[in-house]
Amino acid sequence: MALLREGRDRDAVLERSVVLEAMGIAHEVQPAPDGGWALLVDDGDAPAAEAALAAWEAENPPRPHPVARPDYGRTLTGVAAGLAILAFAVLAGLPPPGSLAARGSADAARMLDGEWWRAATALTLHADLAHAAANGVAIAIFLGAVARRLGPALAAWSALAAGVGGNVLTALAVRGGHVSIGASTAVFGALGTLSALQVPRRGAWVTLGVGVALLGLLGTGARADLPAHLLGFAVGVTAGLAVRRRAPPRRSFRQPVLALLALAPVVLAWWRALAP
Repeated sequence: MALLREGRDRDAVLERSVVLEAMGIAHEVQPAPDGGWALLVDDGDAPAAEAALAAWEAENPPRPHPVARPDYGRTLTGVAAGLAILAFAVLAGLPPPGSLAARGSADAARMLDGEWWRAATALTLHADLAHAAANGVAIAIFLGAVARRLGPALAAWSALAAGVGGNVLTALAVRGGHVSIGASTAVFGALGTLSALQVPRRGAWVTLGVGVALLGLLGTGARADLPAHLLGFAVGVTAGLAVRRRAPPRRSFRQPVLALLALAPVVLAWWRALAP
């Protein structure tokens, strides 16, 4: 008997056995001494069997193993952000007192007059418990997914940048007469970043399409601030495209600390908003 093929992958050996069976070539599959599997044929059939397998293998090259996607691992970044949104909403009041709303809402006209802090403070104010809870749950899901890919620090800062940037762009686009509150601009920014991180992988456009579909489903209700949602999503996509090639950082204590520092601009904005 001639040894035609040998390997530890039993399924691969059996595939070649099927080829020989189809060609009418007698053969045997036997356990090999090293724990693998051997494909044996009669010495006289060896040339024909080799030719048949060579032709089949040329038409069916081995599939490359998919490259593992870089992953930071599980984090509590999204959950922490969601709980922070809910905690501030409860402490500030639902709905927020008139004084807080007047000083912290994303009033486009006042933002264009120089009240820059509103782009950040508006992210922390919510109309009612349902509004705050919806944004808290959504940011926990989307930001948590981004943090697995980019690490907690970059994920938190990119979501904040998308939220602030979306509010600024909304003010520039709609000018006066537009007032909004809520963290949904940052939520859709995180969704945009998550969608863009799939580029240039296969199915990236499908993922972006899903992101746009979610934007349409979740961000266009009667009470929704569509311009801010759309622009926050656009800023998030831009940020995701800019960092999509970055490998996630190594797990370290610095990552959650840097993520926590993303609260600093929000605290600074409220300090300025409440300054006499």
